[in-house]
Amino acid sequence: MKTEFRRWLRPHGSAGIAGAVLAAALLALGCGGGSGGSSDGAAAAFMGHWELEGATTSFIITCPTVGVSGAQVVWTELVLDHGVLADLTDVSTACVTPGISFDLDAKGVVASAVNPDPYTGNAPLCRSILGNDSNGNPVFIDLTFTDLAITKLQTSSTEKAPRVLFGGTGTGALMADDGTGTGNFVAVDTCSYTGTGDVFHRTTQP
Repeated sequence: MKTEFRRWLRPHGSAGIAGAVLAAALLALGCGGGSGGSSDGAAAAFMGHWELEGATTSFIITCPTVGVSGAQVVWTELVLDHGVLADLTDVSTACVTPGISFDLDAKGVVASAVNPDPYTGNAPLCRSILGNDSNGNPVFIDLTFTDLAITKLQTSSTEKAPRVLFGGTGTGALMADDGTGTGNFVAVDTCSYTGTGDVFHRTTQP
């Protein structure tokens, strides 16, 4: 079975170069109000639509079995809304619902992924759909994060939009159809995903 690897998110410069390499590797395999207690005012400083600055990402994906290591973007945007079981929830399409929940620190400067996730009781999970194989079955990665944080940056007089730094570390199974074309998904690799910090600027706010 041939696997076609198409980006679920829109292309963003060279940020997704590892995706193309993963495609070739898969072909070779033949596989298809929050608990933190922060005020609404502090959360409001993070709420809104944020866009990734520039055409590159600091996040690197490494999948040793399929022999891939390179830049790979999952988040080209953050859409942070007021949370129910946490201070904030990312409702962008980067991750399959329910997304990742964040709580603010006491100073209202850093929003960290809630661990365990308040909805599932497990580690924060981002299921990112990377594309579809030739039978229309999705190829995806389930990333669980031990560390994921959004940090407010100081805005200088020349910077008119608020900015944040987004970074973290996770691991996850790269999942594809088992070759039967029946949608029976198997892990073809275990990948690491680490970013020192991508900068986002806010384009809209509530």
